[in-house]
Amino acid sequence: MGAVGGAGAGGTAAKEAGTRWLRNWQPRPGAAVNLVCLPHAGGSAGFYRGWPGLLPAGIDFHAVQYPGREDRFAETPLSRMAELADGITDAVRPLFDKDVILFGHSMGANVAWEVAGRCEAEGLMPRLLLLSGRSAPQPRPDGARRPRSDDEIIDEIRGFSTAGSTALDDPDLRELLLPMIRADYRLVEEYRLESAAPVRAPIAVLRGRDDTEVTAEGAFAWRELTAGACTDHVFDGGHFYLREHEGPVLGAVAALVARALR
Repeated sequence: MGAVGGAGAGGTAAKEAGTRWLRNWQPRPGAAVNLVCLPHAGGSAGFYRGWPGLLPAGIDFHAVQYPGREDRFAETPLSRMAELADGITDAVRPLFDKDVILFGHSMGANVAWEVAGRCEAEGLMPRLLLLSGRSAPQPRPDGARRPRSDDEIIDEIRGFSTAGSTALDDPDLRELLLPMIRADYRLVEEYRLESAAPVRAPIAVLRGRDDTEVTAEGAFAWRELTAGACTDHVFDGGHFYLREHEGPVLGAVAALVARALR
C-alpha cells in the first residue's frame, strides 16, 4: 500500500495528529507492521511502556495517548466515543503506509473497533483487531445503566487491579485523576453501537480466565461484528491478565501478528 497523508497542509495536519495521539518509544522504521495499542478506561499510553522491548523487531509499536493524562494532562478528557475515535483515526491514517494491527484493552477494545470501521470506510484496511478484556458491545435501551458515583468507580477500579489503583489512595492525586476517570466511564456508560455493520478485519479476542467482565458468550459475540474470522484466546489471570502474565501474552500477540501477515 502506498503512503497516506501526502504533502502540504494535509500531510502536516496528519503529522501533528500523530504527534498528539501516538507514542513510539523505540521507532523501528524498517519494521513490516505498525501495531497500535489503545488503553483501558482510566489508562494511558504508559500502560504499554514496556511492550516495545518485548516484541519482535518486525513490529513498530505505537501507544495511543488519550487527552487528559500523562503528557496530555492539561487537555480536556473526551467523554464521547465519536470524538475519541475520530481523533485516533486522524492520527493513525499515515501509519497505513505499512500493514496496521489494532490492539485495544477493555474500553480500548471498543475504541479499536470503532477506529477500524472508520479506517475501512476510507479504504484503509487493518489486517487484524486484537480485542482484549471486553465482551462485544450489545444494543441496549437508552438509560439502561445509571451513571456511577465516584466511589463506585473507584471501587470498581480497585476490584480490577490493586496495582493500578495506588494513586487513588492519595486524596490530592485522586482529585487530579477523577476528571479523566469520570470522562472515560461516561464514555463507557453512554457508548452505543453507531452501526452494527461488521468490520472486514478479522478479530482475535484475548481475555483472562478469571475476568468476570468477559464471559465466553461475550467473547463469542464479537463474531457478529466482523466479516472475517474471530478467534478466542484465554490466559491465566483476571481483567488485567496482560499485566499479570505479560510474557505469555506478548508471545501470543507476536504470533497472532505474524499469522495475520502471512
